[in-house]
Amino acid sequence: MNYFIQFLGRLLIVNILLSFCMYFVHLIPELKPYSDLSFYSICMFSVMSIILYLFLRNSLFNKDKQVFISITLGNMLVRMLGSIILLLIYRNICLPADSKFIISFLIVYVVFTIFETYFMVSLADIQQDKNKS
Repeated sequence: MNYFIQFLGRLLIVNILLSFCMYFVHLIPELKPYSDLSFYSICMFSVMSIILYLFLRNSLFNKDKQVFISITLGNMLVRMLGSIILLLIYRNICLPADSKFIISFLIVYVVFTIFETYFMVSLADIQQDKNKS
């Protein structure tokens, strides 16, 4: 089966489960006003995950083994910068009354970090299997 199709299926499952979880998080009155930030965060991290997958998948065919690690480290930087930019834009445009908006963002961030770690390890295993052959 095509690895990209498997990846998209897993990403879809993560998005469905995360959206379901965030629905209940936003039933908490203090967090209800920040449901839009959760939506923006899920969208941003989904797009970033797809881009990361495509870059990492292409790096599997590169003879230089350090490309995979370089892309992974670059992804960490892009995720941090993207997160900071998203939070600053949200804070400046939506003017939240308090800093509780970060709670829903952190939930999404942690879930996507776990998901990306899982699929990066899977791709690294593919790379090791390819190198053994």
